[in-house]
Amino acid sequence: MRTYLRKFRDDQNGSMSIELLLVTPILVWALLSTYVYFDLFRVESNSNRAALTIADMFSRETVDVDNTYLNNARSILRELTYEESHPDFRITVYTYQESTDSYRRIWSRNRGMAPNYTNAELTNLKAAGRLPALADGDRAILLQTRTEYDAPFSVGLGPFTSTNLDDVTFQTYIVIRPRPGQLCFLQNNGVKRC
Repeated sequence: MRTYLRKFRDDQNGSMSIELLLVTPILVWALLSTYVYFDLFRVESNSNRAALTIADMFSRETVDVDNTYLNNARSILRELTYEESHPDFRITVYTYQESTDSYRRIWSRNRGMAPNYTNAELTNLKAAGRLPALADGDRAILLQTRTEYDAPFSVGLGPFTSTNLDDVTFQTYIVIRPRPGQLCFLQNNGVKRC
């Protein structure tokens, strides 16, 4: 009987299979988490570049923009981000008044985001350091974009730890000056806001 136990103890057949069985889940997790991390950075980079492109597009506009223009800008934003999540944006044209030391909204429109900015919200953004200093009477365009990211795999370690990569929202704030001088919005009733 002891010889059988000794033989069983000393037998190493199949040890590689057991080691592979133990290591495979760790290797698969490392591969999937690496993919998710790099995919996350790709989406963030695409989101930032797309927002810069849309902001530059608005800053160079020499004619009045309308709702059709804004809808088409959202379509371009969707094409540039390559995402299924359908990014949204909000554009606000504002000016600075030195006499009241405040920003005043000229017009604000959104496509898929929260309501348009108000003067009070611009003041809050200034207090949060999101708006740069302007000279008296200067105008600026604030473009805010939002892109939702849904990870293709959940890379948490089961019930023990969870990561914040499963659902991430990228928000981009870009402030740019209108190059021709001002960017006007033509409402559906024909009223121009400049």
